Amino acid sequence: MVMQVTGHHLQLVYVSRAGSLTGRHGPVEVGWSTELGNVSWIRDRSDVVGGCHEIGFVDGSWCSVQFMGQGWRRMAEAFPVRLSYLDRMPVGLGSAPSR
Repeated sequence: MVMQVTGHHLQLVYVSRAGSLTGRHGPVEVGWSTELGNVSWIRDRSDVVGGCHEIGFVDGSWCSVQFMGQGWRRMAEAFPVRLSYLDRMPVGLGSAPSR
């Protein structure tokens, strides 16, 4: 599975590892996609493990992802609001208010 950030979307795609007679990878299929405007923030959680990030969405939900492979350190640059692990989840930017 590969995460792609385009000019308009954040999406997860499945890349077939089944080789063909030509030696190329098989088909690519989008498994999940959302408009980039639905992403509120990304938070670096390298305090947990290198490459670990949390992504927050405008509806208050969030998910943890693990970036791996060459260039993973630049992945967070594709998101408009970047937080460090010292920052709290922002109220009003994809998180429920604190009580």
